[in-house]
Amino acid sequence: MSIRSKKNLFMIMLTGALVLGLSTVALAQNTPANTPINNTATLDYFVGGTQQAQVTSNTATFLVDNKIDLMVTTVDGAIVSVVPGTFAQVLTYSVTNNGNSAQDYVLSALNSATGAFGETETFDATGPAVFVDTNGDNVYTAADTDLYIDELGIGATINVFVVADIPLAQVNDDVASYDLLAQTAMGSSPGAQGAPFLTDDAAVADDPTVVQLVFADGAGTADAARDGQFSSKDGYKIVTANLTAVKTTNVISDPFNLALNPKAIPGATVGYQVLVTNTGTVTADNVEVIDSVPTNSSFLVGSISTVPAAGAVVSYSNDGGTTWTYGPVAGANGTDPAVTGVRVVFASVAGAATAQENFSVLID
Repeated sequence: MSIRSKKNLFMIMLTGALVLGLSTVALAQNTPANTPINNTATLDYFVGGTQQAQVTSNTATFLVDNKIDLMVTTVDGAIVSVVPGTFAQVLTYSVTNNGNSAQDYVLSALNSATGAFGETETFDATGPAVFVDTNGDNVYTAADTDLYIDELGIGATINVFVVADIPLAQVNDDVASYDLLAQTAMGSSPGAQGAPFLTDDAAVADDPTVVQLVFADGAGTADAARDGQFSSKDGYKIVTANLTAVKTTNVISDPFNLALNPKAIPGATVGYQVLVTNTGTVTADNVEVIDSVPTNSSFLVGSISTVPAAGAVVSYSNDGGTTWTYGPVAGANGTDPAVTGVRVVFASVAGAATAQENFSVLID
């Protein structure tokens, strides 16, 4: 073989090796940290046309460094609706390990100054705590007691819950938001929370014999890029009933004017109405209206009515509201002076709906 042919063959082999090497680099993704990568070279040559013994280089070795990369995502597709006075309300997030080593993650629920999903922040929930989806069923239960993520594998994802109580005083459209912050921590010790990584080794010279840290994470809702942590925002929004009660009175008739411009004189019939209005967005259940019979008057038996009539339960008291089991009995004038109060329980009052309770008395 001529020298030129040998040169051409060498160039073909070298080009093929380079292409193969580039293809290998392009396909390799997230090689585990601490993996040793070894490389040797061989040298072939001729002297006076005679091939000489092959020369083998030393082995060059380095350890793959630890790429710290994670993602926190809000799982809830919209802000979570909650009712005032409720307990253990849940926000759901996921944490994904996009790095090249199993890692622990320290978790924090940060009060947000800005509302989730474009809402306006107005209050803080009570006692927010963070729990890991220990059993992997994607639903918060009492069995989810882990407070940090332990040994999350390369490419693995796990759900995390922020759990808080909602104060009773909150009103419709109030919003409380939380940024779940996950900070990468040392792995390799199952069952024990590793120390968090605070800085990477960007300012340190490369050491092929040491596994160094490279922060490769992006910026979250409450953290910066390449800081070894990531965050995402979620929130609660109050949706509740908002009830008002307005009581009105009118003189229905009197013994002299009857129904024509009647006056509130002894013997006159006076009607009372309580109008309940729900200006909230959700239904109020078991709405109880208690109305006392005023002094110097007597309850007119049979005068009570409700709107709606269906689903309303009426009861009476003869002891100032201590019990509600009394059955009115009409006297000669149609009244029962023993009735001290009436109670109406409406099964429900829907949002933007009303209910009425009406009854009449005779002025003594």
